[in-house]
Amino acid sequence: MPRRKPITKLGIFGKYDLNPEQAVENYFESKVNNKYYVNVPGWDVARNGFELKGIHNDREYMEITKEQHRMREQAQRQVVVNRKRLEQTTDLLQRMRAEFVELNDFLKDCEMKEQNALDTVKREKEKHEQYGQKITQLEADLEKLDEFVVKYEETINAFEPFEKVMEQTIAESKSYENMQELIQRCDSLLLAQVEISAVEQQKIQEIEEIRQNLFKATKTALHIITGLNNDLSELLTQYVAAKEEGLRWEKSVTVVKCYMVENESSINCLLDAINHVYILLRKRRGSAPVAPRGDVETQLDHIKEEIEILHDVRKQAAAKLRNDGHSLCAEKGTERRKTAL
Repeated sequence: MPRRKPITKLGIFGKYDLNPEQAVENYFESKVNNKYYVNVPGWDVARNGFELKGIHNDREYMEITKEQHRMREQAQRQVVVNRKRLEQTTDLLQRMRAEFVELNDFLKDCEMKEQNALDTVKREKEKHEQYGQKITQLEADLEKLDEFVVKYEETINAFEPFEKVMEQTIAESKSYENMQELIQRCDSLLLAQVEISAVEQQKIQEIEEIRQNLFKATKTALHIITGLNNDLSELLTQYVAAKEEGLRWEKSVTVVKCYMVENESSINCLLDAINHVYILLRKRRGSAPVAPRGDVETQLDHIKEEIEILHDVRKQAAAKLRNDGHSLCAEKGTERRKTAL
């Protein structure tokens, strides 16, 4: 039996035994009592059995069901949020693409206008230089003409004898009637030579303009190719970002799917266990199973009833074993004993 009175008391030097000569005996007696003493459980203490396991399984099933509903609602809310984010991202991407195209076109127009303005300024400067050169050339030509007039007069005086030769030539020649025709023929030859020189200069100028136009077209094409390369780089960057975002979403969906599959497998194992116990109990009764696999409530009710019946049988068998070998009077008990009970 457990101790009821203390065996030590507090003194000056600490705790010490009341009966030192019995300390060893009480120690071993206490150990024996603790070893062979049976603690009878109370009537309201739950015992380990199928009923308690069924209650625990039912609670776990309810908790898992609530968690599943919560996760499903959370997943649906997340799907709506993700769809809204995707739509917002798509709208933002379209606006940014439109703004980028508009800004790119504006920059290209500005660049082309700047290039046209620079070309115009360059041409005007070239024309100004050409006009200055022409003015300088005209002034030099005027000076030369003045000198030429002086020299021409001197030449006329010097070549006056040749005039006589020309007159003699006209008189002897049948092609020319007078001096004017001879001079006109010479002038026409000189003018033809001047026109040939002018046409040559014009063709050279046209060739130079064609070369400048080709250079301008090549530069414009280079700008267009550069813009297209920039657009391609931007699209490639957006594609890589979209691919990474898709991979992140795919990973999240995979984790959620694995969690749902594990929960579903646990629930299926629990349903299979309940169904197996139900089938065993129905076979024990010698009847075929009636409730399908999904009807968990009916199966658990039947299992509970069978376990209660088995529990009653166990109680009656224990009582029978406890009263085995007693007389009928001792087995039934006296009237006084029944009253006391």
